[in-house]
Amino acid sequence: MTGRTPIRQAMALLSTPHRAVIYRAYYLDRSTAQIAAEYRITESAVRAELHDAMKALQRIVASPGPSGRSEFLAH
Repeated sequence: MTGRTPIRQAMALLSTPHRAVIYRAYYLDRSTAQIAAEYRITESAVRAELHDAMKALQRIVASPGPSGRSEFLAH
């Protein structure tokens, strides 16, 4: 594993839209209203995208690596 944290590694595997919405919501601490205004979409669309992004991140983190165990959770 490189010097990157497991979550950063998992984030790098997400699609650009999923990574962007998670970054805005959790790293920049933006509200769904703020993100909706930035993207010019509804807040419900932001919530849906954020939900999908977090599910994708969860699948990546929980997915088994070559050893049959999650390579992210093992560290």
